[in-house]
Amino acid sequence: MTAQPLEPRVSRLEGAFEQIVERLGDTNVRLERLEYKVDANYHALDDKITALGSAFEARFAGIDQKFPGIDQKFAAMEQRFVGIDQKFAGIDQKFVGIDQKFASMDQKFDSRFHFLIGTYLTTTIALAGIFFAALFPLYRHIAQ
Repeated sequence: MTAQPLEPRVSRLEGAFEQIVERLGDTNVRLERLEYKVDANYHALDDKITALGSAFEARFAGIDQKFPGIDQKFAAMEQRFVGIDQKFAGIDQKFVGIDQKFASMDQKFDSRFHFLIGTYLTTTIALAGIFFAALFPLYRHIAQ
């Protein structure tokens, strides 16, 4: 230890402590100002974010209100398509009926065509027989 008396050393320490306290006080004041600015900026940013959120909610509320109307329009269009499908089903049934009628007519035509062919062949053979029967005696007579 030094030979200096205790009082000057303590007074120096007290002066140093006072300087530290002054510097810390200045630092504390600056930190309080910065904290105030940060809080103010935080509140301003929070207010802006809240305002943007409200604006988005308002816009989406308007869009949400339009969706039921759009859904109703799609439902109406779907009902129209159901009606159109039913009409096409009715048309398909008519075509089935027409196909059945054509099939029936085709069978009738086939049976009548076969009848006509049979009649034609029978008549041709009968006429050939009659013709042969009528001409054969004549041919025999000429051949003698």
